[in-house]
Amino acid sequence: METIKYYLCGPTVYNYPHIGNLRPAMTFDILVRTKKYLGNNVIFLENITDIDDKIIKKAVEENKSEKEIAMFYEKYFLEQYIAFNMELPSKLIRVTDSLNDMYEYIQNLINVGAAYESQGNIFFDVNKYKNVYGKISGQKIENLLHDDENIFGKKSSLDFALWKSTSEGIKFDSPFGKGRPGWHTECSCFINKYFEGKQIDIHGGGIDLVFPHHENENIQHFALHNENIAKGWLHFGTLNYKNQKMSKSLGNIIYPHTFLEKYDADTYRLLILSTNYSKPINVSDELFESLQSQINKFSLIHNKFQLENYENNINKNIVNEIVNLFANLDFSNALSHLIKLTKTSKDYATFLYIAKILGFNFPNIKISKDDLKKYNNWREYVKNKEYEKADILRNELKEKGII
Repeated sequence: METIKYYLCGPTVYNYPHIGNLRPAMTFDILVRTKKYLGNNVIFLENITDIDDKIIKKAVEENKSEKEIAMFYEKYFLEQYIAFNMELPSKLIRVTDSLNDMYEYIQNLINVGAAYESQGNIFFDVNKYKNVYGKISGQKIENLLHDDENIFGKKSSLDFALWKSTSEGIKFDSPFGKGRPGWHTECSCFINKYFEGKQIDIHGGGIDLVFPHHENENIQHFALHNENIAKGWLHFGTLNYKNQKMSKSLGNIIYPHTFLEKYDADTYRLLILSTNYSKPINVSDELFESLQSQINKFSLIHNKFQLENYENNINKNIVNEIVNLFANLDFSNALSHLIKLTKTSKDYATFLYIAKILGFNFPNIKISKDDLKKYNNWREYVKNKEYEKADILRNELKEKGII
């Protein structure tokens, strides 16, 4: 059985995420579910950045500690895994739980000559790896240089902090002095520890992380192991609401809890499955309504399957074929094959089986004995031409979304 190693850059917990921020987690959820179904062992790690300049700023604004801010928004973030029926990663790693690992990792980079101390900070020496740096983002190092090389005594403007000496916010004692870790170091440190320095299969994160974050992660790993940190990358497109990127300044953010007030979690999962992971999605109220309508149709198929006692004939060849497409992120093609299975009743069992593998909720909803009895009574009234009684039951069943 093949072991597949995944890592996702998780949230900086200083504010509520919006629904666009959930796209990477939802895509990895689908990826992990399908890979596991196909017989792979999957190790999936995600970090939580619980100390950062943004958290410190929020703590000052609200007159709270950094820990209070981080724990509040981490709790909200993890609640979305439950609300959207996503499986938690194999391991979630908080920065503040991993400081000793980071001290050791930074010291290893110093030991191999990849990092240096200046004014209480530890910087990565990018120019030592100038033939490698830029490969992840397609940047040329000469185009990135600018004239602030001497800030904090850095050798080059491209050198980034592994450890920051700071006068603001929480500070930790370390072998390098008081301060806090640099953002670019945490993920490469965790990958190094939990995957034992081995190259992982896929590293994921938002499209905005390609440079400098993922570039800086990769160069640290390369300095220690002489290979790229990952075989492949998943960089996720944005969710744009009414053709504009969601942002607080524009006031067009949709939070997960407000989304779920109007739509099913399955509606969001279907949205993610409807577009290639790297492409932006322009969402609108009309699109959400259309997707919700599709989920309602899927739910009716599941209800019909239960009410009419269809045979549970699952075509495993078709299952494997479609799940393979999803597992290889060929979402558009896979979804069209899946929807074709809803056209004839002989394929309902196969459709529902795949939908369950993909993490949809609707195949798990059981019709109550009371509603089943009402359905049978309705059919009996129709058969006996007792249309007035039939209409009353029909309206009840329709109101509840049973038929």
